[in-house]
Amino acid sequence: MSVPNPKGEVPLYLFTYNCNKKPISMDRFVPKLTQSFPEELASLYVFGVEEMCSIIDGSFEDSSSRVLISLGDVFLEALSEKYGNNDIAFHVVGMEHVGAIGIIMISPYPSQFFRVRSARAGTGYMYSSMKGAVGLRVTYSPRGRQHQQVSVGSSSLGQNQQTEFTFVNAHLAAFEGEYYFQKRNAEVLELMRSLNFNDGYGFLKPNAHSFFMGDLNYRTTKKLVDNSESLLELVSLQDQTESGWSKRSEEAMERLVLKYDELTKARADGLVFTGFSEHCIGFAPTYKYLLNTAIYNTKRSPSWCDRILYQSTYSLETETFPLSRKDRNILETEEYEQAEQRKKSLPLVESYNSIQTVLSDHQPVYLNITVPMKAPESILSSTGYLQILPSSRPNTHLRHSNEDDPTEELLAITDEVVSGPTQIYMCPTKLDNFIQMYVRVSADYIIGNGLWLTTTPSGRLSILALILISWGLWWVV
Repeated sequence: MSVPNPKGEVPLYLFTYNCNKKPISMDRFVPKLTQSFPEELASLYVFGVEEMCSIIDGSFEDSSSRVLISLGDVFLEALSEKYGNNDIAFHVVGMEHVGAIGIIMISPYPSQFFRVRSARAGTGYMYSSMKGAVGLRVTYSPRGRQHQQVSVGSSSLGQNQQTEFTFVNAHLAAFEGEYYFQKRNAEVLELMRSLNFNDGYGFLKPNAHSFFMGDLNYRTTKKLVDNSESLLELVSLQDQTESGWSKRSEEAMERLVLKYDELTKARADGLVFTGFSEHCIGFAPTYKYLLNTAIYNTKRSPSWCDRILYQSTYSLETETFPLSRKDRNILETEEYEQAEQRKKSLPLVESYNSIQTVLSDHQPVYLNITVPMKAPESILSSTGYLQILPSSRPNTHLRHSNEDDPTEELLAITDEVVSGPTQIYMCPTKLDNFIQMYVRVSADYIIGNGLWLTTTPSGRLSILALILISWGLWWVV
């Protein structure tokens, strides 16, 4: 097979889906999934799943591994359906899970991806895997592993012809309210630090492209109030009539995200995901749906829980991020060759959208993005602390600007972030390693076996048998 991406760009497809503990239907799900794949073959497809199985199954390694393997087969089948006419074979190059949270990397070019590392961390009850994250780190070279040692002086295949990727899929704390909002923010930092890839780094690593996705559970209200303005406005997005679809235009959706979304506000305030960007959201809230319908469950405020973010601290010397209308207008005024060169030095998002499926109370979200070989500037200092750098992507969710809207000036001010070091340590500590190696495993064992004993017929029979045996021994003694 010919070497992909001769221009030095790496096309990626990322996908996240909360399965709601329901098995994926091949007939109903795969056709929807294939429509989200890019027409041109990507170098790597990364699939993240949350609640892929029950809490009991997620507490036992063998049970959850079998579920993830079966999901991998579904994704392979979907890829084969999309690109099968081209005689392309897809291969799993990495797979990992923690509890019911999983991540799978699939590529048509497996020899280009090597040195795969994995990490897992729990932030649930007693540090269990009921909530947490799982990650994969991989080195990529378009010429394959055998060429990675060639020096720059002797060949064009030097250090700049390989790069590293880190993908994390997470499931954060649920529920509405200020307490849970702060808990989610704390979990993001904890997971970024405690995910240990056994190379001296956590999630953040110099000279690596970093992606963070999953059911991040950020909501659109701190307190759910029946018939409130926010609830009525968001629930109205389920209207499938022509007038309803006008409410779901990209411009209207962007305004709603700015108005209500917790994560967008948290990022604007510098509370979380410093140095990361998210493409403008032009799709309806992905949670919470009544099963097998496109109707929102009003017990929860409709929210954009399912998200995909990427590190965006690319060198400002070549800054032009061709994702906003203003940026595109700038590119059109430049010389063609200069504009093309600048575009190649930064990520280009082809699509960021949800998949309209009714199999879960969540809808999947996917991102088609092309990144340069050169990784973004590191936001991890040499001493392991988080440092704030200017982002090459403005921290807004507006592609459709309105010069008469006073919020435009406010957003411009919000983007002027002060650069410099912080006191937030972002490398795994000995305490993190102890918690994830021993406390998490023990918590999973206790929770899993406790649920098995109290909620399953086999477990209850075991308790009954133990009681009868103990009673019999008491009488014998």
